[in-house]
Amino acid sequence: MVDERLIEIGRPSPRFMRKYGLNWFSDGDNEEYFAPELLTLREAEVEHFRVQAASLYELALRAARHVSEHQLWAAAGIPDNAVELVEHSLRRETGLHLAGRFDFAGGLGRAPLKLLEFNADTFSLAPETATVMPHQLELLPRPYRKDARQYNNLLSGLVQSFRRILNQQPNRKPSLLLSGLGNEEDWLNLDLIAMAARQAGFQEVELLALEKVVFSEDDGIFIEVGPEQYQQFDFWFKMAPWDFIAFEEPELMDLLSKIVKRGLATVLNPAYSMLLQSKALLPFMNELAPHHPALLRSSLNQEDMPNGDTYVSKPIFGRTGDNVSIFRHGRLAQANEGDYGDFPMLYQELARFDQDVDGDCYQPSVFSAGSEPCALCLRRQDGLIVDDDAEFVGHVILE
Repeated sequence: MVDERLIEIGRPSPRFMRKYGLNWFSDGDNEEYFAPELLTLREAEVEHFRVQAASLYELALRAARHVSEHQLWAAAGIPDNAVELVEHSLRRETGLHLAGRFDFAGGLGRAPLKLLEFNADTFSLAPETATVMPHQLELLPRPYRKDARQYNNLLSGLVQSFRRILNQQPNRKPSLLLSGLGNEEDWLNLDLIAMAARQAGFQEVELLALEKVVFSEDDGIFIEVGPEQYQQFDFWFKMAPWDFIAFEEPELMDLLSKIVKRGLATVLNPAYSMLLQSKALLPFMNELAPHHPALLRSSLNQEDMPNGDTYVSKPIFGRTGDNVSIFRHGRLAQANEGDYGDFPMLYQELARFDQDVDGDCYQPSVFSAGSEPCALCLRRQDGLIVDDDAEFVGHVILE
């Protein structure tokens, strides 16, 4: 049980949240989103998270190259209209991955650390981690404050990642457009990423909804700044997942393929992150490293999960716990509805979560700026499926 590791701090004040424009995270249905405690961690635990995340990143890249070399695109969940660009991206853009987030189970003392999935394409939890979590240290009771610290270099990690990308693209203008699909949480994440880009040296940084962006297969990516007046951007960061574009917006997928392959713009995260994001890559990671301590047994075939096992099924491009089911002894025990049920399913051994006395499960997440782990946060859920009802839990390192 992790109860003895929780320190009561209360929730961030509405004044603080308004000051940083983050009140969406604490108003209305989100009023109890931030847990009123911090979880204490030991330095050795944090180092274990960091080492495993770095190892898993390299393994995911190996698995992605394996898929490409053996033309296993369908098995990895990549649709036909994305294969050419993902393959091109894997050859030409592997140094251009901005950031992602590994979600784990365990690692907090009772349960072994195990990878659940890698959010390599689009990722959330950034403003909570970079802005709110440091503030939570100020809410600690006075006896804890002197030596309190966190594993939280997310903003500086994003800045360094952007600088690396600029250095690798010296012929491009430092102009960045950031786009989302319109929901408030995406904009808050994009605001933080825009801040990092400006600190990294981008001179033109704009945010605009995806539907208003102009894509030209001959000239690149633009926004309209006046009647028949357009501003071109050499870099585009999107909160719209590559799988959404490939399956739901095939015309845009075709345009982006031409834009990227013709060198007209750099899209972040690059297209190969769709392959890293796919949960169908996990069985290939198992195949390449069958004894990796942080990997759970996984398969795209339900028959590979014996009836006596407890396992999870989840869509290979699912998010926020949608369409996740838990099976015990071959029978459905728990399930979430959602919007991703048409995707193929990954079947994965059920991981053990560290829990508190109430039975709530703690899911640690490690951010990676490119291949470099840079920050850790947690979520807490009153069940084994972590979804939109989870609380955000900050941490403090005290030894």
